[in-house]
Amino acid sequence: MAKAVTVFFSIAAGLPLLASGQVVQPHYTVVDQGPSLVRTLTDTPGLNNRGDVATWHSVTASEAPGLVILHSNETMSIEGEKDFSLVYPADINDQLTVVGTLQQPQDLRFTHAFKWSDHHLQILPSIGGPFASATAINAAGEIVGSAQTPAKTRHAVLWQANQPRDLGLLAGGDFSSAHDVNDKNDIVGDANVVPNGQPQAFLWRAGKMHKLPIVKGGTYCTAQAINNAGVITGSCDLPNGSRHGVVWRNGALTDLGTLGDEDAPSTSLDINAQGQVVGTSEAISDHLRAFLWEKGKIINLNKLISKQSGWTLLVASRINDKGEILGRGYYKGSIHAFLLEPVQPAASVKK
Repeated sequence: MAKAVTVFFSIAAGLPLLASGQVVQPHYTVVDQGPSLVRTLTDTPGLNNRGDVATWHSVTASEAPGLVILHSNETMSIEGEKDFSLVYPADINDQLTVVGTLQQPQDLRFTHAFKWSDHHLQILPSIGGPFASATAINAAGEIVGSAQTPAKTRHAVLWQANQPRDLGLLAGGDFSSAHDVNDKNDIVGDANVVPNGQPQAFLWRAGKMHKLPIVKGGTYCTAQAINNAGVITGSCDLPNGSRHGVVWRNGALTDLGTLGDEDAPSTSLDINAQGQVVGTSEAISDHLRAFLWEKGKIINLNKLISKQSGWTLLVASRINDKGEILGRGYYKGSIHAFLLEPVQPAASVKK
């Protein structure tokens, strides 16, 4: 029979104590990245394997939302162009190349895909239509996103050497959009199979778009991220009308579950080389909490930081290969971006 372990808490340090008096260290330290603006749940800021962050927020009241802040050894900003003054980064690679979307303040439908490197902003070409968005970049500098065609439909796009390639559609559909690309040039995203239909998750590999499996009894899925091993994460609807984060591995689908009851929704947003997945889930009705999924278990990230941190972690958007996690939460009365840094294992501390 397993022995029960009694857990106490150190009020001063906010750290749990074993009955022996040994301090149990939190798994992560929370680093404040400042006030954070967001557009949608899945429009996530960028995090690379060096721990550099590309995010957006207004620094002063006079500046337009969308100013990009890069947190590395120095802080840099990116300004938009003329009418497209709002800057929304989506990804950053280890060479500090940032990709994302420039947007018109007067009409948020009008966007340009951009690439920023060496302090130079470049608008990426579309595929015949006037508007485009970039969502991800890999180590080789290949960029994916979506762009408008001359027929005013939206197609997934791959930019190689800044030249766009239309990735096409699933059979019968009229929409596709790419969300991520790995270093093997595998691409994932969403596409419909009938005009104006529900999105279906796809994998684009070796020049062909493949529809990924859905949950039995469900109707749609979205694919959000793919690692270099080809493991994909995203979300699918369930027969009961809820939505859960999922993982596709070798074509097989795994439901990641939820922090609340089985009817509560969860959304998966990123995966790293180790197969760790992050996202957000309803822990109780209408209360989002950031999660980490690893080794077949979904974990509330708020239980892995100090109780005295002052943070409530709401959404975990990115995880890099070092296990650092980027997201946003409540801190000091407002929404802030956070970076979770794994705590290095250390000898237990005596009380």
